[in-house]
Amino acid sequence: MFTLLQTQEAAKQSILLQNGKIYLVMAVVCIVLIGLFIYVASIDKKIKQLEK
Repeated sequence: MFTLLQTQEAAKQSILLQNGKIYLVMAVVCIVLIGLFIYVASIDKKIKQLEK
């Protein structure tokens, strides 16, 4: 069972690497994380203003 899953996962990874789509996936992940960070920072700023 685990070897089948590992084989399928390796095949998916190699397809992403061959097509160069792994860079697109990483770019999207980075953009989402940066967006979340900015959102949390803005919420923190608004909360600090409300506390005053």
